[in-house]
Amino acid sequence: MMKFKYMAKTYDGITIKGTTCSDSIEELALDLRTKDLFLIKCRSIKKITEISPKPNLKTIAIFCKQFSICIKSGIPICDILNLLYEQIQHKSIKNSLLNIRGNVQKGNSLHRSMQNTINVYPEFMINMIYLGEESGKLDIILEELAVYYEKEHKLLKKFTNSMIYPCTVFVTLTIVSFFLFIKVIPVFITNLNTFHAKIPLITRLVLGMSNFLAANFLWVLMINLTAVFILIEYLKTEKGKMVFDKLKFSCPILGPVYKRIIYTRFTRGLNILLTSGVGLVSAFEIIHDVIGNRYFKLKLKTVFDDIKKGGDLSSSLNSMNLFPQFFMAMTKIGEETGNLDEMFLIAADIFYEDAEENVEKATALLEPILIIFLGVMIGIIILAVMLPMLNVMDSAGKF
Repeated sequence: MMKFKYMAKTYDGITIKGTTCSDSIEELALDLRTKDLFLIKCRSIKKITEISPKPNLKTIAIFCKQFSICIKSGIPICDILNLLYEQIQHKSIKNSLLNIRGNVQKGNSLHRSMQNTINVYPEFMINMIYLGEESGKLDIILEELAVYYEKEHKLLKKFTNSMIYPCTVFVTLTIVSFFLFIKVIPVFITNLNTFHAKIPLITRLVLGMSNFLAANFLWVLMINLTAVFILIEYLKTEKGKMVFDKLKFSCPILGPVYKRIIYTRFTRGLNILLTSGVGLVSAFEIIHDVIGNRYFKLKLKTVFDDIKKGGDLSSSLNSMNLFPQFFMAMTKIGEETGNLDEMFLIAADIFYEDAEENVEKATALLEPILIIFLGVMIGIIILAVMLPMLNVMDSAGKF
């Protein structure tokens, strides 16, 4: 998609100037002909590319909220897109709005126009906009999407921020340990050897490791980088992604947090879909594509198949062996009373609160673990250095 500045004439010979987006000059000329305009000349101003960073959930939430307010105010879609283009600062959304506006002006639907953009809007959001257009409740659905993405953004941000400190400590400890092993300890032990003191076992082990790292540093670095590269390439494969996604669920400390994030996304998404009038089978089909975890999606496929065969939802979800029992009970009550959408909303709020608590627990657990690890590393280094010094002092005292 290109942005063109053009000059055209009407049947009466009146000159019209303007800017618009089109895939090529030929398509631009055809578009102008449909408006009874004849292209005289044009030039490309800017190429719309998809290399801009993908908008985060906070930006998507703000976009949905502003879109919803504009629709409630009775503003036509094309005018809304113009207003959002002027106000939105995110580059990829700003560029995509030019493309969307051009397609809407040609008579395409909003969701179809958004589908033509690459790596900008979440698939779940586009599907929900389609439902909003079909049901005439686009403003309501966009408002619900704003709440949905706002909550998910807050939860993911809290989780990410809680991991900054442990990761920083771990990386710093690793760098400092390498420096001590390679540069400091060999020099210190060499000086101690001039006193012909007895070298304890722990010191010999540390010194041996230090000499090995100093002599083979490049090889160690290359092997580690190669291993990381192989791991990254493996994780790009479908099997690797499946293994990694399953590991996220079974991870001892971070696993419970990640589970609640997925559960929140799952239940809140189903609530929005069911509230919007989507059938249960269709809702599961849509939610299956936007969960973001292959292991969970694989488990969810069995639920989807059971529902299509006429099975009840609570028993099918129970067969996944992933959800807590209170959610199973709530789902069963929701089925019996016909209030599944309300039950999913309540469950989403519970999972959201649980996720926040688990983030705090994970942070509280990781900090002492890192302190213990740090203490062990420092203790080994101190023992490796102090024991030979004590032997030297002991030998000096005998003379």
